[in-house]
Amino acid sequence: MVMSESVSFTAERKVTREEFMELAQNGMRDLMDIEQYKLVDGYKGEALSHFVYDTATHDCFLIDLRTAYELLALSLAGENKQQVLSSLKKIASSVS
Repeated sequence: MVMSESVSFTAERKVTREEFMELAQNGMRDLMDIEQYKLVDGYKGEALSHFVYDTATHDCFLIDLRTAYELLALSLAGENKQQVLSSLKKIASSVS
């Protein structure tokens, strides 16, 4: 069984640019880029948040640590790029 099958690949919520800047006020890291999507994390004090950013629409989605980990694991394990892209699209379409 593939671990990622148990992950729903949904966003907790869509965040505004201002919310993102607040949650990443102590710095951010680009973790992964696939086509128009970026996986990033950001710090506010000791708190770490994870996001999927759509560079085409400028929409930003807050995701949990498990989802971020699974996205990275899929990418680093050399999984099919289309599978990773499909998971990113699923996150982007999970909230309005």
